[in-house]
Amino acid sequence: MSEVQIKTISVSKQEWEKVMNTLDVLHEKVSRLVSIDSKEFLTKKEVMNILKIGRTTLDRYIEEGLLQEVKLGKGTRGYIKQSEIDDIMGKTKKC
Repeated sequence: MSEVQIKTISVSKQEWEKVMNTLDVLHEKVSRLVSIDSKEFLTKKEVMNILKIGRTTLDRYIEEGLLQEVKLGKGTRGYIKQSEIDDIMGKTKKC
């Protein structure tokens, strides 16, 4: 069992509120990205499951331009827009 050491730090109320506001903004943005009802970006794994294809086929679709991979933020993980999947499958979004 590993040992955990906890240290206490003090910050001003103004600085704390700034951090909390930043966290609220980030939470809102992330919630919009992963909302189950209207998920805008899908992981490669989700796309493979939806299209019932393997990783090699997905990579080929991206390379050939059939799907466009999107990088969000500074991360290296790629995502595919839900609308591109809908287009491939011949679906239109219901309003």
